[in-house]
This record gives sequence, C-alpha cells and structure tokens, in this order.
Amino acid sequence: MRNLLIAFIILFAPALVAQEYEVRSEFHWCKLNEGKTMQDAIANAKRYGEFSASEGTKYMQLILTPMHAGDSSDYDYILWGSWPDGEAMYEEWGSFANNYGGWGGGDDTSTPAGTCHRSIAMFNAGVVHNRIPQDERDLRQPVQFAQCSMRDGVSVEQLYAQAEKDKALMDEGGFKGWGIHYFFPYLGFDGNQDYDFVQMNHWYTFAARGHMANNWLAFVEENPEVESEMNLLVDCKASRSFVAELMFDNT
Repeated sequence: MRNLLIAFIILFAPALVAQEYEVRSEFHWCKLNEGKTMQDAIANAKRYGEFSASEGTKYMQLILTPMHAGDSSDYDYILWGSWPDGEAMYEEWGSFANNYGGWGGGDDTSTPAGTCHRSIAMFNAGVVHNRIPQDERDLRQPVQFAQCSMRDGVSVEQLYAQAEKDKALMDEGGFKGWGIHYFFPYLGFDGNQDYDFVQMNHWYTFAARGHMANNWLAFVEENPEVESEMNLLVDCKASRSFVAELMFDNT
C-alpha cells in the first residue's frame, strides 16, 4: 500500500515533484538460448530498434550485463526499455504484440538469442545529473542499483530536496559525469517487496566512476552532511552493479 501511495504522489501531485523528469521503464531478465551469444542478443535488440523506428513508436532500450551483481546464474542479461509516458508505453507494446509478433516475432526466422522469464515495469524519476557531452561518454557505462526504504514520516519531496543539496556539494567537489534515478514499482510486483523504491546511480564513463570511488571518502570527511542527512531519510541496501549499453533510442 505504501508503494502505491508513493506512485500516486508522483503522478498526481506535480507541485511536489522536484525531479528533472519522469518516464516509464521496463526490465526483462533473459537467459541466452543454447548456442547463442551476447552478440546475438545485441543484434536482436538492434533489429527491434529498426522495427520500432519504422513504426514510429517512442521507445529506447539498453542491455545490462552483470558486473558485481551477486548470483546471476538464472539470467545472462537484462533488457531495459523506456518510454516518455504511459501513452507511448502502450502504443509501443501494441505495435510489438500486433505488428512485430511479440517475443517470437520479427523477420528473423532463427531461434531468438534469449528467453526472458521475468518482467517488471516501474516509474523512472530522473532526480539529479551532472552531464558531460555525448562524445565524451563511454559506449558501455557503469550503473549501480540499490533497494531503498524511506524512514517513517519521510516524504518523496524531502528526498528530492536532499538530492539537490547533495548535488550542489558534489558539483563543488569536482565530481562530473554522473546521475541518480529513483524507480518506483508499477507492474509485475507481488506487493511483498521490502523496499519503497530502487535507487540507480550511473556514470557516463568508467573514469568518472573510478574518480568518485577514489575520492568519495575524502569528500565525505569534508562534507559529512552528504551522507548523514540522506541517511536520516532513507535506508538503502543490496547494491548491485552492471554494465549498460544503449541499443537504440527512438524517443
């Protein structure tokens, strides 16, 4: 119930929203089929991107592969797709189901690269970013997800406000090329998850991630409120890291 309330606040109380933008995202956990490789999965994704473009659907997709993600024995990669809004989401799914033929569709008659066995949809709030030019970004970028629970009495707008305060200090501290998103449950959940949202930290280059890793402790010593004040609002756990590669962007 608490998760539904959070999503309701985000969707229907725009005066409270302080994030940069909000989109909808989906995640599919996939296992490579026998004889298939990640290159086959990439080729499948890009082929669908061409179909999406021909249909005019507003959809983008990335592939996530585990870096330090714990037990990943039941999947090889994760398909992460996003739409700008709910209308675009269901237009694209309608095109996928009716015009592409669903998971077994497309012009390629060979066995699909992978079989996807779990799927969820989430509200994806882009919270804060320190962006760098596109031509300076890595093709494959590091991302990190953690499950987060808000402490009693804490509101979503408090999280956004604290994130903005932290960003200002991080900008002054020289951290460049990073961003934070909050993902709130939408579809595919059984209601028993023990967190309110998933926080994603991402970096546009591995060099930016390394710089933050090497300099974070010294930065926090000088700016302890960056961690202490956020820790008063939220408790995050189960961090997992992945490599993200953009397949296509038709948004």
